[in-house]
Amino acid sequence: MNYKSIEKKDYLSQYEVTLDKNAIENIISEKITEKQETFEVSGFRKGKVPATIIKSKIGPQIENEVLNEQISKNITDITDKEKIVSLIQPQVDFKDNFNFKVSFYHKPKIDIEGMKSTEIKSYNVDIKKSDIDDFREKIRKEYYTLDEENKVTAESVVDFEISNYSDELKAIFSQKQVRIDLTTDTKEEIFNQIKKLLIGCEIKNNVKTEINKLNIEIEIIKTYKKIYPKTDEDLVKVLKIKDIDELNTQINKKLSDDTEFMKKDFYIEEILKTFLEKQDIKIHDEVINIELKRNYSVDTSSIKEEDKERTESLKKILTDNIRKDVIYSELVSFFKVAVDQKELQEYLKTYYGEKIDQKTAEMGYATLLRNKIADESLKTFKIKETKLSLDDFMKLRTIEQQGHNHDHNHDHGHKK
Repeated sequence: MNYKSIEKKDYLSQYEVTLDKNAIENIISEKITEKQETFEVSGFRKGKVPATIIKSKIGPQIENEVLNEQISKNITDITDKEKIVSLIQPQVDFKDNFNFKVSFYHKPKIDIEGMKSTEIKSYNVDIKKSDIDDFREKIRKEYYTLDEENKVTAESVVDFEISNYSDELKAIFSQKQVRIDLTTDTKEEIFNQIKKLLIGCEIKNNVKTEINKLNIEIEIIKTYKKIYPKTDEDLVKVLKIKDIDELNTQINKKLSDDTEFMKKDFYIEEILKTFLEKQDIKIHDEVINIELKRNYSVDTSSIKEEDKERTESLKKILTDNIRKDVIYSELVSFFKVAVDQKELQEYLKTYYGEKIDQKTAEMGYATLLRNKIADESLKTFKIKETKLSLDDFMKLRTIEQQGHNHDHNHDHGHKK
């Protein structure tokens, strides 16, 4: 790799990079040769396809892969050698395939040590017997058995079969036999139309209707009423738990775990909010403009008058989010917290089971990291603790979530 510095500012470092063309071409040739053993083309035996033909078929794809790998490797090497801590993903501008300019935007430094005496709001949530009782009542309304009845009511669960099931009807129903719970509260027009049609009908009745200009014939197979556990003893039997004490213990643990999770989440948000108020974290306009273009396809060099308000709103959202990211990453560095692979795997297995996708793994990692930051912060910063009932705490969380949703919806609306 050959690179040279072309500009340095307090918030920016730029370098011109020249890739080794011969070395890259050799890598491309090696990869094409590796493909020869398994490559198949009509007219040639497997493993006997000439390299020139393989190159004509997949050469551009391999070249792109190798170039991307080398560009990424070179950027990482520069970051390491120049000891650069990037605020955002570096900006790369190509002159040609082997020559480009890379711009690093430096992460601002903040004083975590100087914040130790600043009060951070935290909550002590008191879980009472009444909270456990209320939760048990919620469980009672979710677990039930089904008892067959002869006539459909507004409270029924109905099994029916679509007699004239066809390819056209697959757009509405995924299968011929359907079960619906008529107590479901929805504005879905199709569901409500069928519900209205079924109420009052007896089993084995055949009913006809039209949905989305399609005729549909329904045969009612069975209809059930829900039987809810009337007593704690009934509930314990449905849940297959030893006794009510065990159920209450499980409820208490769930409420405690969920509350602890929310407390830590809330506490991290309080840290970020407090630091934003106390620390002057400057984000250069150039950084915001780049992120506007990357995330929202907004080019600030050509904004129409009617889009100015929208752009300013997006700028504020981006600036706040980047500043929060600066604080969060600095907390990770300050406390030297990390999540190892074994710890992550145990957490995922406990809470998500065996089948884990990439998104779930990332969420698990983020949760563990956040919890560690919260734990260390609670031992480090000055805490201003407020005692709340579970009900008041949940109301507080609802208000906070509505605030986040408002920001998200406002942001989303501008993307249209």
